[in-house]
Amino acid sequence: MRHDPGPAAPGVDLEQERVLRAELSRLIEPGDLLAGLALETFGAQSLHALITSARAPSAAERDRMAQVADSAGLGARQQDLRTGLARWRTRCGQLHGASDLATIRRLGGGLLIPQDPGWPAQLGDLGPLAPVAIWFRGSREESASQALGRLPGPARTVAIVGSREVTDYGIRITAQLTEDLVHAGLCVVSGGAYGVDAAAHRAALRACSDQDSGSRRAEDSGDRDASRFSDADRSAPTLAVLAGGLDRFYPAGNERLLREVAEQGLLLSEMAPGSAPTRHRFLQRNRLIAALGMVTVITEARWRSGAQSTAHHALNLGREVGVIPGSVFSAASAGCHRLLRETPAQLVRDATDILNLVAEGAGPETAHPPGPSQESLAIGSWAGRRESASRPAVQPELPLGREHPQDGLDEAQRLLFDALPRRGLSAPGKLSQVAGLPLPTVLAELTRLQRSGRARMVNGHWGRA
Repeated sequence: MRHDPGPAAPGVDLEQERVLRAELSRLIEPGDLLAGLALETFGAQSLHALITSARAPSAAERDRMAQVADSAGLGARQQDLRTGLARWRTRCGQLHGASDLATIRRLGGGLLIPQDPGWPAQLGDLGPLAPVAIWFRGSREESASQALGRLPGPARTVAIVGSREVTDYGIRITAQLTEDLVHAGLCVVSGGAYGVDAAAHRAALRACSDQDSGSRRAEDSGDRDASRFSDADRSAPTLAVLAGGLDRFYPAGNERLLREVAEQGLLLSEMAPGSAPTRHRFLQRNRLIAALGMVTVITEARWRSGAQSTAHHALNLGREVGVIPGSVFSAASAGCHRLLRETPAQLVRDATDILNLVAEGAGPETAHPPGPSQESLAIGSWAGRRESASRPAVQPELPLGREHPQDGLDEAQRLLFDALPRRGLSAPGKLSQVAGLPLPTVLAELTRLQRSGRARMVNGHWGRA
């Protein structure tokens, strides 16, 4: 059963709701379960007013929030509305919703909210972890409604992801699968990054160009059936879901590619213009890719590739996951083999296998589970959601391979570590705004990061060690 965001609050029209959600998308970090529950409980107007006011929440509001959060599996400390307000209020000085909307419209885009007819219904499977809103960017030569008209239906999307460090094999198999899927009328969703993502987007654009050329030749020859795929009735060949604001292209090396995606497909993000991509936002972006795709396919992934995060999000949502195998001697395919061994992911060899998974997922017997709690989105925790007689359940703690600087950090520490500049230094007040954490928490966690050798302080300013 999919999550229903419901109508806008009484007395608030769609454009007012759009401005409110534009500002909430800046205040709230992606994947904040308490914020999602508060948005469901109070609505955008009341939550926005509560965050931007200086007042403390009433006892009734706190009790109501605690009951909802407790039923979602949050602990006593995590369910305190006052704790949430302390972190959401750190960015109140950055609110310019109308200006942000004007910026994205100048770029050929807009903001999609749950009350819009074009809102992707499959995002409702994320429940309270669904995005506050979706920023989109298309071609400057067309209206926002024309751009949104290219959004594919829920059963017409396949996510293809993999490592940034890709081999020739990974590029070739990604391109072959993508072209075949686009020719079959599907839209390929990926993350706009280097490696597999870029290969998928390029192949989708190439396939779209081939279709356009075929349509023009058919029109010239008078073959109406062969020219049925016109710009007016064909959905986007590819969607790129980015981790930062759509006013800049990231990574910079993919700028030309992302511009082409915006022209023929769509760029999507839950981050307001001007928002920088961080590791936390990349990981949370993966849940959107998984939710948008009827099937998620991993073509080449290393042991610790972020593509595994996307695969586990998809499994938690009840989606099918297909994996392309590689050589047992190739480190570039170690993550693929790990998924095949430790999860219910299925081995796929070609586009036909993937289309079969799409058909299975789109069948009438498919039941979409309610939105997952924060705990259920942990890597490896899908086992209780899906039954697989052929494979053992993976344990939540997986061997992680090469150590990462954020290993062993809790959520607040990860957000703060993301905010620390790699070069130079930043004041604690600035770090509070960037990380979305209250200043007392920032000061306490900076000390812990310094003790663990991850942060350094010079004259009261902080940076990465």
